[in-house]
Amino acid sequence: MTLEVIHEHFSKIMDKKIDSLISKPVIIDPSNSVSHTINTLSQSDSFDAFCREKQATLCVNIRDLLSGKDIFNMNVRPFLRAVPTLQKGDLIKNAVNIITHNRIREAPVVDSQNVIGTIRAKDILKLISELDNKWIKANQIFTPNPLVIDKKVPLSFAKKIMTNKRLDHLPVVDGDKVLQVLTSYHLLQTLLPPERTGRMDLGSKKLRESNVGNIGTNRLAVCGPHSDLGEIIDSMLHADTTFCLVTLHNSLQGIITYRDILNLLTTRVKSKIPLFIVGMPNDDNANIVTQKFTKTLDKLEKVYPDLQEAKVHVKKLHGVGSRFNYEVSATIITPHQKFMFSRTGFDLSKVFDEISGRIMRLLSKRAKKRYRLSIRKISR
Repeated sequence: MTLEVIHEHFSKIMDKKIDSLISKPVIIDPSNSVSHTINTLSQSDSFDAFCREKQATLCVNIRDLLSGKDIFNMNVRPFLRAVPTLQKGDLIKNAVNIITHNRIREAPVVDSQNVIGTIRAKDILKLISELDNKWIKANQIFTPNPLVIDKKVPLSFAKKIMTNKRLDHLPVVDGDKVLQVLTSYHLLQTLLPPERTGRMDLGSKKLRESNVGNIGTNRLAVCGPHSDLGEIIDSMLHADTTFCLVTLHNSLQGIITYRDILNLLTTRVKSKIPLFIVGMPNDDNANIVTQKFTKTLDKLEKVYPDLQEAKVHVKKLHGVGSRFNYEVSATIITPHQKFMFSRTGFDLSKVFDEISGRIMRLLSKRAKKRYRLSIRKISR
């Protein structure tokens, strides 16, 4: 299964306009408390909430709010971050880029100064499910060996793992058996004390003292390593979950999330070696970065002519002020194997330069060894 074939398969979806997919957004006020925002997200059964301020669209999601301390007295403003927006008439590929790069589940749609709607990852998955996806298998897209947590582990430790690793799904096990999956949504609910206890800090106390136990969801979407993408999406939609566990003989092999599936909807970049990019931010600097990386591949093709294609993932991690930490991973594919490179840093251009340097050093060295002439001693 080549990226070229996948890109062609999903091209009609990527080039479709977003207008028919616009859903009602969850709008919040930046002056609201963290607890008020949590309740708003819970009541709307949403992962992301948005607001407009100073001509910027700001977003906060459940994963962000897990790191909240004094949730009743602290307002949500410190957790808000700017995200790119869509307008009516934009294409789904633009929505996919915003969702995958910013690690959200809805891309905001604006009209003048208002957020008028969102494009949900779930609705894009429904479009994907309408295609014939039997040739795309679970073992080609899943995240292998996911982190798991024992049911007897304290909730405070589970919270630490999920905030540090930026996870939304954590399978809960008893021995080798998966009992349920602890999600960021379920963990966030434990921060709120019952209404009868008032505004005292009993939620944090409960979190420190309680074990994971049966907290989480037991509505599990499950598939095998050779299940096809159609089965996977149908299972997720039927169970109304954002994940699918990949098992073999009741043993957990991996996990598939919305992001793993949306990563299939890549953007093709013009270059001698087919290059596909997921999650690149939509700004002028990104265009320069892409051009530089394309030139690296063009140079590499001269010393390693059997390169088939390359794929790059860009993820935005935690930031400080207006600066964000980026995680970039690149995969170079040859007829015989895959080479994987990754780097993390605040300067996206520098991160790409470091990866380009590693690619050139490693693959150029391998190419020289491969094509070196063998000289034998001739005796008379």
